[in-house]
Amino acid sequence: MLAKLLKYDFKAMFKIFLPLWGVLLVVSGVNRLISGSPLAEGGGMGIFTSLLGVMYVLLIMAVMVVTTVIIIARFYQGLLKDEGYLMFTIPVKPWQLLASKLISAMVISIISGIVALASVAIIAYFPEMGQVLAELWKMGMKNVPNFLPLVILLVVSLFVGIICSVSQVYASMALGHLAGSHRVGFAVLAFIVLSVIWSTVGSVIGLFGYPDLTSTMISINEIEVSVDVAGISNVLLTATVWGLILDVVRCVVHLGITNYILSRRLNLE
Repeated sequence: MLAKLLKYDFKAMFKIFLPLWGVLLVVSGVNRLISGSPLAEGGGMGIFTSLLGVMYVLLIMAVMVVTTVIIIARFYQGLLKDEGYLMFTIPVKPWQLLASKLISAMVISIISGIVALASVAIIAYFPEMGQVLAELWKMGMKNVPNFLPLVILLVVSLFVGIICSVSQVYASMALGHLAGSHRVGFAVLAFIVLSVIWSTVGSVIGLFGYPDLTSTMISINEIEVSVDVAGISNVLLTATVWGLILDVVRCVVHLGITNYILSRRLNLE
């Protein structure tokens, strides 16, 4: 049943995002073709190129904004408003409805990010780009301790961070829905409170969880000429691990709150 829910969510979201992604890639391609040609130096074409540049920036912003708005709207309208009456009458468990919304939101967010990066790569492309990136990778592997584990952890943290951010929005809307009135306002308040709580927890972890940070900064201040790459790498690795652990805890708490409210406390009246 989860597969059917995902199919329904993806179908509704792709209707909106496929045209938007396509337009962004086309505009970035046109920008690349014109900026790399002699025509771009002409007066009229210069204005046209500037307009294309502005359009590209606006499209990037639109992709990010629309992604956020649609993720919020799909959950709110689909589970907490009128559509929720229908969704909670079909033979599925609340966690399946939540999982469908979360997975589809995560996939859409990732694809939007990939499309945005691809558009930047199209505009910034030069023949030696692949070679330059390969050389940078080799330099990192050679000169930075823990480079590969750090890169892997950063990628994992990125995915977990997306889940964590989306789940916090869901938990906030679910908590706001417990209020008899002004539910949107209470949802915003719940989001702020959760953010403050997790920020405080993160600060406490930062004070006691990074033992190498102080020594690394002292060595840099004392030497001034060279940088303790190994020390900085260890600090980044430690910070990434702690951040990943905190994000996993946040995800569990957010999803637990949301699933509990959808299962036990939901009131669609």
